Amino acid sequence: MTTLLVAFGALVAMLVFAVPGASVAEEYRIGYLNSFSGYLANMGTVSRDGFLLAIEEINKRGGANGRQLKVIVENDESDPSKGVPAAIRLIHAEKVLAIVGPARSDVTEPLGPIAAKAHVVDMTCSFILPTQGDYTFATVPSPEEEARVAIGFLARKGARTIGILNAIDLYDKTSARAFAEEAGRHGIKVVATESYNAAVDKNFIPQLTKIKAANPDWLTVQGSGAAVPLIMNQKGEIGFEAPTLGNLAFSVGGIPPLLKIAGRNVQGTHLTTLPVGVWETLPKSDPRLERIVQYRDAFKAKYGDYPVMANWWAAQNYDIAFLLADALKRAGPNATGAALKAALEGIRSFEGVVGTFSFSPGQHAGATGIVIARIEGERLVLVK
Repeated sequence: MTTLLVAFGALVAMLVFAVPGASVAEEYRIGYLNSFSGYLANMGTVSRDGFLLAIEEINKRGGANGRQLKVIVENDESDPSKGVPAAIRLIHAEKVLAIVGPARSDVTEPLGPIAAKAHVVDMTCSFILPTQGDYTFATVPSPEEEARVAIGFLARKGARTIGILNAIDLYDKTSARAFAEEAGRHGIKVVATESYNAAVDKNFIPQLTKIKAANPDWLTVQGSGAAVPLIMNQKGEIGFEAPTLGNLAFSVGGIPPLLKIAGRNVQGTHLTTLPVGVWETLPKSDPRLERIVQYRDAFKAKYGDYPVMANWWAAQNYDIAFLLADALKRAGPNATGAALKAALEGIRSFEGVVGTFSFSPGQHAGATGIVIARIEGERLVLVK
């Protein structure tokens, strides 16, 4: 009799675990696509650190809907020809529910329709949304918002003319166009526009010389990576004294390398950034400070040192993980790509470390919070 009871109990246990929803919950598979080599390697590596820190915290708290989040990492090598195949592997071979990344707009653009067709959400780290594909969500303020803040600052400084030097990648071309259009609204004339290839160019003196000859009140630089400190050094070499205002991409090669290479030529330079990058000079009453300090302490506990706060993209990726976890909870235990998309579109006023996020069906670029900073010594300071 006892033997029969034991056997019956074992059979019941087997049946219970065979019932859908009664088994140990499967993991949510999340693809992570960024640049760990190539000219955006600094941005990609630090971004990954911020994202994995948040994933670890989320999983320690029980994950989402009782399920852990499993991350599958791919390197796009800062190259669209490598990034798109990597994304396709994540979607079709790894069967991910969502992708976080990439950082390059030139990878985000072709990925947009691919992700939409597969019903896979893409939380891009790029500055702009793709022209096609409604499954992509941007987590950086738009170039238009950035231009409003940047050109508004120049107008308050009394600028009447500007020169523009931009990289030829998709984001920096878009940023340059947004700056020029906003300048026109303020009656500020664009007296010269020059471009360069950030991946290969090292000599920017011809472009800088042409802009200098136009005698602008300010030079705006839309570009990133190793080219930026070279531009600033060569600007100094030719005696081009107009003050510089960089866009969000300006610092993505990292502030420490920028300071090491450009030295005094970058001191006093202004750039757009996010509040986390100037956290030490935020007003003490700023409600964001508590979240920022908690993030810094958690980063140090995991990696052994505080993050470089001017590298705001680490905090951006930290926020993306929590946005995804929140959306997964809203979408339910058996979330599909469509349900996850709808859940993200329902998020309003999500307070992260790097900014505030709000999405809707017609608004997938949902981050706000651009500020103006100035490089002083080894840090960024808030310019009011």
